[in-house]
Amino acid sequence: MSAPDNAEYELLTEHFSYPPVSLLDDVINAVNVLADRALAAVETALTKLPAQNLGFGPSKKRGAPGADPSDPSSQQQSPDEAAKREIEHGTHQLETLLNASIDKNFDIFELYVMRNILTVKPADQPYMQLAHYKGLDFTSSAPSSDAAPPPSVESVTQLRRRLHASQKLQVVLETERVRNDALLAKLRAALGVKGPAAAPSTIGAVKKEDGGEDEASQTDVLGFLHDRGTLEEGGTERPITTTTEFTLAQLQTLRTLSSSLRSLLPDIVGRGAGEEEDEAAEREDADEEKSWRRERAEYVESASRRYLETVAGVELGPAGEVRDGEWQGAGRGLARDEVEGLEAVVAVLGAQQQQQQSQPEPEQVEDGGTGQDEDEVMAQS
Repeated sequence: MSAPDNAEYELLTEHFSYPPVSLLDDVINAVNVLADRALAAVETALTKLPAQNLGFGPSKKRGAPGADPSDPSSQQQSPDEAAKREIEHGTHQLETLLNASIDKNFDIFELYVMRNILTVKPADQPYMQLAHYKGLDFTSSAPSSDAAPPPSVESVTQLRRRLHASQKLQVVLETERVRNDALLAKLRAALGVKGPAAAPSTIGAVKKEDGGEDEASQTDVLGFLHDRGTLEEGGTERPITTTTEFTLAQLQTLRTLSSSLRSLLPDIVGRGAGEEEDEAAEREDADEEKSWRRERAEYVESASRRYLETVAGVELGPAGEVRDGEWQGAGRGLARDEVEGLEAVVAVLGAQQQQQQSQPEPEQVEDGGTGQDEDEVMAQS
């Protein structure tokens, strides 16, 4: 077969979406398969026939007419074996002849189809337009001034960066969408509202943490916000009116119950006071019955505290903590006589200071009387 024109071959391939030769090859392959099946059927049918029907009888004696003395196989093989051998040999010859005939005839068929059926005249090719070429203009091939410049390395790099940025943004948005879906599912579960079923990808994106059981236990926690059955149980037509009437009807019962509770209040208070006295007495008995170990520990603690305060000069707090000199609370309370004694001491000290300030300074005299004046001043002071 002569090679077809490249333009014609490409046009037919684009139109059929497969090469034209592949169609002819499929036809030839289908015929070959049918021929093989026919040969197999013929061989099977001949094998099933008895050897006598095919002309293979009992072997003739040596020297008998019709026997070939030069063929030793004819004297040794049985009729069935001879028939099987002849069937295989004849089937092989039939297969060779049939395949040669098919190849010869279908080569002619292929040439006829490629030259007369699957062909386009060269004069008609410029005027043919495929369906997916409609609306395209191939007449002006020269670049115009308004056309976009050819892509460069910088423009391709910029487009690649924009693509990577858009992909990252898509990943972030998808993650946020999955997180929002999980949050909406939790809120719907808390409200007891049935929302749309979550996608398998959304369920797989949400990780199970240790608090999963707590979240499951919080299902329908806020469902009472949508439950209005308590107001509608009394009456479907006027639920608020029915509820109000029921409340007013129970007021008298509530008042009676409140009065009975008030009458029991004094007994409860007296019983509580008696219990407190009993507890205080029990505490005193427990203090009296302290073990010798507790008494020894208290004695050691008090002796240590006294030693630290008197000898070491350490200031201790009520709980035994060491104070750092800053004010940490009110000190010991003073009695009235102690306060009056302190006031008297302060008054005496103030009177002596005023007396010293009111006395005139002694005048300077001669050296002989200086010692006597100093003695008088010291005596007065």
